[in-house]
Amino acid sequence: MIKKCAEQRAEYSISYASDYLTNMPGTSFEDLRRHLRCPYAYRLDRTDAFPDKITMQECLDRSVRDTIAGFSRSRIMGDRMKEEKVLDSFWKHWDDNFPKVYDPNRLDPMQFIRLGEKCIRNFVYQSTRFGAADIIASHMEGTFRLSEKYEILIDIEEVGRRGTTAYVTRYITDTKMLSKEQLAGDHEMMISALWAMDNLNAREVVMRWVFLIQSTVTELTAFRKECSQSVPVVLSQVDELIREKEPLPRETVYCNECPYQSRCPRFLHELSVRDNGKDEGTELANQYLEIEAKKQALKNRIEVLDAEQDLVRAKIVAYSDSRGYMSLKGDDGKLLIRHEKKAELPQDKTELIARLKETGDYDRLSMPNYSRIRSDIVKGTADPKIIEMSEVSDIDKIYVKKKE
Repeated sequence: MIKKCAEQRAEYSISYASDYLTNMPGTSFEDLRRHLRCPYAYRLDRTDAFPDKITMQECLDRSVRDTIAGFSRSRIMGDRMKEEKVLDSFWKHWDDNFPKVYDPNRLDPMQFIRLGEKCIRNFVYQSTRFGAADIIASHMEGTFRLSEKYEILIDIEEVGRRGTTAYVTRYITDTKMLSKEQLAGDHEMMISALWAMDNLNAREVVMRWVFLIQSTVTELTAFRKECSQSVPVVLSQVDELIREKEPLPRETVYCNECPYQSRCPRFLHELSVRDNGKDEGTELANQYLEIEAKKQALKNRIEVLDAEQDLVRAKIVAYSDSRGYMSLKGDDGKLLIRHEKKAELPQDKTELIARLKETGDYDRLSMPNYSRIRSDIVKGTADPKIIEMSEVSDIDKIYVKKKE
């Protein structure tokens, strides 16, 4: 079976999905999230050859959002929401989404259903605090132009207004809450806020995150300068998604929930060993891991020796300074004692960079991101002339993942 999957993978070239992705009508933030999770699975997901599969958590999230979308439109029309009716709608959407679930871990669906019901009840409660009169649009879909070449699809769950202040709202179904500092890095909301600034005649735009499980709302005022910093980040992600020619699998905590694990090159040998027993590959891996363990033991010993050497160094400096010595003679060598200075720059370099720009030293002192340039060259996404200047060679590397 494993051999057959490997042969199928050899016959199946994932690159044919590139044309499909290049000609996509637009890239959404959901596309970016799935691509960041695993580029390989994302490409398979985006082709007609493979059905759309979701996790149990995604089933919960979709069902809650579908329910909220329907009743938000009803609220705009002035209809009064009844909790029982909203819960019935959630169950209907759950039944619609559940057949798409891929769940090899056999999780308990009722656990997620109960969380979904809690989200719905808290949605009904929160809706009384942000009344229907404040909502001017539900699931506002549109596009935001990132550059002359690329744009991003946006879907704002609710757009509201109170006086001269506009609100963009997102509903969160995760069990974990995020801090304001973490939310300030929500690029999707930043882009949504920029859209609201450009399209709504409002003096101020406020971003609202409604954490449904916790029944908590966090609000942050959107400023154009800060929100604009999300544009190059999202643009880079969209560019990488579209231009990536041969995406590689990315091993994460989501792998066990992936419907494509049986054809993933990261798991083909693991599945073969599980079904057919150990083989030559297992023996080679064990040899390498044994050598790696010995190297790690030596590194640990070096760390101990470094600590011992630091203690002796402090004694040497104290001894030589007290006697005015600049060197110490030993049986097998000589030690030179020097007192030098080392500058430590602040971790947050915002003020430092601003000052360098003010003094005109920024261009003289700053350096290009050569690591990023090398990465783009290897991916084939760099400027063609830069690629011509470079020499790309094949190298073999082995990374060790410790057994969990």
